[in-house]
Amino acid sequence: MKKMGALFVGLACVVWDNGTTGAAAAAPKFKDVSHRHWARVQIGQAVMKGYVSGFPDGSFDTKKAVTRAEFVKMVVDALRLPHSKGGSPWYQEYVAAAYEFGLLNERDSKAFEKPIKRIEMMRILARALAFEEQYEDYFVAFRALQKSDFPFEDRETFQRRDLPTIALAYGAEIVSGFPDGTMGVNRTASRAETVVMLERWLEVRNADPLIKEKLSMLMQNILKSRPNDSLSSNEIPEEPQGDDAQ
Repeated sequence: MKKMGALFVGLACVVWDNGTTGAAAAAPKFKDVSHRHWARVQIGQAVMKGYVSGFPDGSFDTKKAVTRAEFVKMVVDALRLPHSKGGSPWYQEYVAAAYEFGLLNERDSKAFEKPIKRIEMMRILARALAFEEQYEDYFVAFRALQKSDFPFEDRETFQRRDLPTIALAYGAEIVSGFPDGTMGVNRTASRAETVVMLERWLEVRNADPLIKEKLSMLMQNILKSRPNDSLSSNEIPEEPQGDDAQ
């Protein structure tokens, strides 16, 4: 964990260009990404940054579900984490780096070739974001949240241990929700949806949390419900267990 924090200090010097004009203009064109595609700009940015690419047939395959291995690779490459080369299976080097730098832990699912769920994506991105000094206190404070503090129709399905993860990802606007009012934590994500999520995450890494209204709203919920109390160590939940290792 300390190694990850130290590495992030160095990575702070690597600032991605989040401007849409250059990325969108120079990015390769894909036959399934029209100029009206809802994720066109983010796909262009991601391809230019090099952590994702298209396929030999000229498509981006926007609707294809992302596996755990593919998502881990995207995150490791987006952060430019050092890792070994080669190995079998192909994703071994990326998974090893993710474990080494604290993005994955032993309780996460080992079924890397299966589609990843949105909650699993949130866990990884929230862990990474919590290494940023400006977000660390939020992640800790969010352990005091209750399911009722969330505005989602499916909040009763949230695991108690995942509340800080969901709060940080939602509050930082890495994820939002669906038109039906749900967060859809157990849904998978397409390549287009995944890239949009990752681009939001890369953008907020260097942002001031104070400008995020949803983060402030969640903090206010904590202050209203427990104004004169604080978390004791035995109230802090453990990291979530892997929920579908099949």
